[in-house]
Amino acid sequence: MVPLESIELAELNIPDDPRVRARFEQQQPAETYDARDRSGFVVVTVNRSRMVTNVRIRPRWYEHVPPQAFPAALYNTYVAAVQRALGVELTHRPPQPAAPPPPNSTYVDAAELSLEQWLAATDAQLDAIGEQYEAIRDARPRPATFSEVRSPLGYLVMRVGDGGPIAIHGDPRALDNPSDAVLSEDALQLFVRAGLGLDLDDRPRFEETDDVSETDDEYFEDFNVLREVDEDE
Repeated sequence: MVPLESIELAELNIPDDPRVRARFEQQQPAETYDARDRSGFVVVTVNRSRMVTNVRIRPRWYEHVPPQAFPAALYNTYVAAVQRALGVELTHRPPQPAAPPPPNSTYVDAAELSLEQWLAATDAQLDAIGEQYEAIRDARPRPATFSEVRSPLGYLVMRVGDGGPIAIHGDPRALDNPSDAVLSEDALQLFVRAGLGLDLDDRPRFEETDDVSETDDEYFEDFNVLREVDEDE
């Protein structure tokens, strides 16, 4: 299992897109947020902390999502759900109170210092500048590390880098067989194992619906909150 502290999501950078902003403003903050893929047969729910609380694969999903395309559909739907949670929460965030003014610092005229005091203050400033310079000079970019997290039944594998989840893969031959209930639970447990999901007995369940006219991909295709990682590093 990948430790939760090693999973990091980049800050949300909402583009100046009237459609996206209007959609976020129309939604009210909630305990959970869900997103659907283009077919409407893959649904992912996250909470306010962007942790996956439920995955719903609708019956006969394979008639609408080819097995070889399912892992990418699941990953993109997860990203859309995270984006929605971040976007709505930030859009409706109450204004932050103004920071109190910093305390007034007492100005000391160098002419009022003795020679020893002036030399000591100058040495302290030079030492601080030298330490900063050494820290900058010795800084080295940390090479990216990657790992894989496998779902309990092995239908799915998540590729994880320093910046968080990169992709989800799966064997199309294996994905041609599981039922929607089995695949839903295996997908949820994949996020749980990666430190990105919660397995709660009282997690919200989806109501049956045939309305698949509204999907989420089109609202989020221009931006991504997950940190990009160069796999060639």
